[in-house]
Amino acid sequence: MKTLKKYAKMIGLFLGVILLFSLLLALFNSFDLLYFKATNTIILVGMILLLFIIGFEFGKRALKQGYLEGIKIGFCLIFLMIVINLIFYQTGFSIERIIYYVVLILASTLGSMVGINKKH
Repeated sequence: MKTLKKYAKMIGLFLGVILLFSLLLALFNSFDLLYFKATNTIILVGMILLLFIIGFEFGKRALKQGYLEGIKIGFCLIFLMIVINLIFYQTGFSIERIIYYVVLILASTLGSMVGINKKH
């Protein structure tokens, strides 16, 4: 139950940050402050940082094998992103999208590996 609560809390944080991030980018795009490629770059860097931070938090709480915690949370969040994309955008899979998901899983794995080494 405690583990389920931990995952639910991180998924809620993830969805909240994604929602806030989406609203800010929509605001910038409505005023033509950012170009399309700049927006995509900001989204990529923001998602990498977000998954790294979430992986870091899970790694700090892990007892051993922090990389497995990062892989688990990475796959959970990527699965959530895939479901949301299929529901709202009905986009299929492309090699670019698969590479994007792999990079995000690697970011959460790396974050958890750093987090397990930063325990107090």
